[in-house]
Amino acid sequence: MKTMADIVAFNEANAETALRFGQDLFLAANMTRGDLSEREYKSARAMDLLSAKTRGMDAYMNQHKLDAVLFPGAAGCVISAKAGYPSVMVPGGFISGADDKDTPDYPLGITFAGRAWSEHKLLRLAYAYEQASNMGKPPPGLSAL
Repeated sequence: MKTMADIVAFNEANAETALRFGQDLFLAANMTRGDLSEREYKSARAMDLLSAKTRGMDAYMNQHKLDAVLFPGAAGCVISAKAGYPSVMVPGGFISGADDKDTPDYPLGITFAGRAWSEHKLLRLAYAYEQASNMGKPPPGLSAL
């Protein structure tokens, strides 16, 4: 596979196994130049910076005088990435898979997110949390490596 067109063609030739969820995103991507200079990309990127950075992370962290924001799961990774900011995810505990007692609990992470160039603070916070919480354990039924 060397091009998006190659992937689209492969998926169409192997539709029974390759297209379980369709390929709308691949088809849309195949219609672009893919060089990040298109108006749609620039507009979406500007909106990400405005909503995730300027009106999102920056506004929230300024208002509350924060060094970092803690998010459940991977939500913080998404908003941080859109803002161009770093994040680190660590084990946060376990969550029940279902009311059924046969479904094991599964791990849930938490994300520490901060401003540009704050990796040193995020790593210190994440490490301190890991040491204090002792949540970095394998799920029940799995042994540690």
